[in-house]
Amino acid sequence: MISIRRKDFDIQKELDSIITKSGNDSALSIFIGKVRKEKKLRYLNIDCYPEMAKYQIKQIADNANKRWKINKVRIIHRYGELHPGENIVTVITTANHRQDSLESNAYIMDYLKNCAPFWKKEIYEDHTEWVKQKSSDLLIMEKWDKV
Repeated sequence: MISIRRKDFDIQKELDSIITKSGNDSALSIFIGKVRKEKKLRYLNIDCYPEMAKYQIKQIADNANKRWKINKVRIIHRYGELHPGENIVTVITTANHRQDSLESNAYIMDYLKNCAPFWKKEIYEDHTEWVKQKSSDLLIMEKWDKV
């Protein structure tokens, strides 16, 4: 399941739902990303075209399914005005084996961060700043090309 939404999500509810449906899966990996509590940061504004973002995220999940033997994937990504400490994204993967679950989860998160069509702007007390892609993130992407 892939969801793009403005509203926050209940992590426990999402976990309960996927655990109930996970059947014989032996491994479950979870990543939860939150807005950093940086000094003077009022909020993070994330913008997107929801349908385009959902389509791209589905492509990322499909690619992960081709590379690893994963059984279930749940990706929730928020947009809009998000305040420090609020949830931005969660990625949950299940598999029969730990390595498939862990690696697919990391892959999905790296591709979400670098390739999903979201525009992020940090709103501070005294200025605003667009979030730029870091060269270290690009190096991580090269790693996946070699795997």
